[in-house]
Amino acid sequence: MREEILRIENVTRKKDGVVCLDNINLHIFKGEIMGMIFLTSHGKDELIELLCKNLPIEYGRIYYKEELVNYYEYSSMSMNQIYVISHNDGLIGNLSVAENIFVMRKGLKKHLINQSKLNKQFHRLFPEGLSGISPEKPAYELTHYERCLVELYRAVVADCKLIVLRDLASFLSRVELTKYYEYIREYSRLGVAFLYIGNHHEEVFLISDRVALMKEARIIKVLSKEEMTDEHITPYTISFEVGEPIPGETAGMLTFKQVYSKNMKGVSFSVQKGECVVLLDKSSDIHEDFLDLIYGRSKVLSGSIIYKGKPYTRKEARKAILQGILTINKNPIKSMLFWDMNYMENLIFLSDRKLGCSVMKTRILESIIEEYQSYVGKDIYTGNLKELEPASLYNLIYYRVHLYNPDLLICIRPFADADMYLRRHIVELLYQLKEKGITIIILSLNVADSLSIADRMMLMEDGRVIKNYEKKDFDVFF
Repeated sequence: MREEILRIENVTRKKDGVVCLDNINLHIFKGEIMGMIFLTSHGKDELIELLCKNLPIEYGRIYYKEELVNYYEYSSMSMNQIYVISHNDGLIGNLSVAENIFVMRKGLKKHLINQSKLNKQFHRLFPEGLSGISPEKPAYELTHYERCLVELYRAVVADCKLIVLRDLASFLSRVELTKYYEYIREYSRLGVAFLYIGNHHEEVFLISDRVALMKEARIIKVLSKEEMTDEHITPYTISFEVGEPIPGETAGMLTFKQVYSKNMKGVSFSVQKGECVVLLDKSSDIHEDFLDLIYGRSKVLSGSIIYKGKPYTRKEARKAILQGILTINKNPIKSMLFWDMNYMENLIFLSDRKLGCSVMKTRILESIIEEYQSYVGKDIYTGNLKELEPASLYNLIYYRVHLYNPDLLICIRPFADADMYLRRHIVELLYQLKEKGITIIILSLNVADSLSIADRMMLMEDGRVIKNYEKKDFDVFF
């Protein structure tokens, strides 16, 4: 009989009076990689919280390492030895890699730490090294990939039998994710169990032994390895098709000619007016340089950038917004909304500056309300943004861009951390911007979702554009 690491039996949990986990049944065996896809994000945070800490539940039982740790009659509030690796940094930045792995764990009673002894312990456990990472390297200098690798080893050294991997594809590139999968498989063979949580079935299917589908706080289906096919997942997904392609105009909007920068090695490409183009960067280094060049944070070492038919120098780049360039950040709800302002004040932000007025005339405001109420309904009269659902907040961000009507919009990983229904909604919002003639560049680490709206995709690797895919060629990715 296989050893069970986690068993959740008929668990129901409420938070603030709302059911966030509804009759959950799940078991994970020793060495198993259990996948989980949240079709809607409802319950994701609460499930991870409950795995890590024995919080009160309305009904059911939870067993960890075959011991009862939580049940409806009594919850100890104790912590379980389960580690979560996600976009949030779990390391202490000013400590070295070795200190984070060996010192920051239960049971260590020393107050003075000998770095040389830690280094010896590091090399004894990892004789072939840790993917080129020095044990003395400060954690704050690690890349996302290196940090995830160190956290994986930290969890293993701490003897965690279950490791939760959350939304890795939202911040690791395809190449990094593929390499990381090798380490996951290696430790699963040694008996470590994993719960791999992702938003895209293409990603989750590649690594998982079984996959649970979650929707509105319930597990609605568990797929075996043999059932991990498009045929079996299709009944639970929604279409991302948004209509016929909108042809871009022939005039070039943005052109890079043999551009060299910190990470670019002769990058050349052109984006036409009205096009939607995905820049797929396997490492994300080129994305950083691209944004730094567009906003004047760094300069071109050699080569040239042409924007709307004119040289785009660092002087122009420092006034990018005035040049008609806007950006929607990754996870924009966290970084692009003003929570002390009402809906309309957020909506017209930037547009009032474009019109050159600090206070818009009443007739202009009335005209904006009339136009955008047809898109967002009564949300436009909202005073407190905290009352709105994520989809409504995304409406606000994208319709702010729609109102401003830039020439070029740069979207940074627009689908990161979004569940399936929100991703579909974002696709529709992007399509509306495209219909308006706005040129869109999507900076992405993986192909999922972006291709449903894109006209072209450029694959970037080692500082160069290595391949250009037209829409007719997108089938190779599915």
